[in-house]
Amino acid sequence: MPASRRRGERTRTIPEQIADHVSNAIVSGEYRGNERIREQELATLYGVSRGPVREAIRTLQERGLVNFFPRRGAYVVDVTLDTIIEVFNVRAALMGLAARDLARRKDPRLIVDLQAGIAELRQLAKTRTAPAQHFARAIARLGGLVATRCGNKHLTRLLRDQLDHTLWGFIWRDRPLDFFTPQRQAAAVREWERLAVAIAAADDSDAELLLRQIFFNARDAALKTLRKTRAEKVSAAGLIRD
Repeated sequence: MPASRRRGERTRTIPEQIADHVSNAIVSGEYRGNERIREQELATLYGVSRGPVREAIRTLQERGLVNFFPRRGAYVVDVTLDTIIEVFNVRAALMGLAARDLARRKDPRLIVDLQAGIAELRQLAKTRTAPAQHFARAIARLGGLVATRCGNKHLTRLLRDQLDHTLWGFIWRDRPLDFFTPQRQAAAVREWERLAVAIAAADDSDAELLLRQIFFNARDAALKTLRKTRAEKVSAAGLIRD
């Protein structure tokens, strides 16, 4: 395996890469609500035939980012900052439940794996030059441990479906929205360290609260990033903290 490949990653297909790039453009506000996605323009932009572009558009439709109409084409759904807040809030609630279930399981092997992931995170933060994208992916691997090892198969499927079929799955891959500074990375390490302590102590209520807060902090940092490219107001009602 080439040194540049990071563990746990799969090479994305051309349609997946196109879908991720366009998804990020929609989230960043480069595409606006009801704007048409033109197949030939994307094919020319990415130097591919229309086949991969059509597949990418199907993926965008699955994610709820475009509506496709036969003989009319694909049109961008109006994805607002409030929409993005809602996605973070749903993820926080589901992952909080996963952390609660995980704490109740008292799985010693999971604790070992979680500590190893946090050690990787800590090492990245100590370099003080770790790219935000690398750090975000290390965070994602920790989240994957919680999601897949929580012991609740139905919840694991829900989290996987959200990863595969909503904007959540791509949002950190090509353009991270958080973890840009050494201070923020160090704070994230401390957050996960506290979570690991709660899980090891089988403190299910604290584990749920801590993981929800991790996602709320990431949500607020993402909003700060997105506001630089999107001149929108957000609803205070969505910015829950508990």
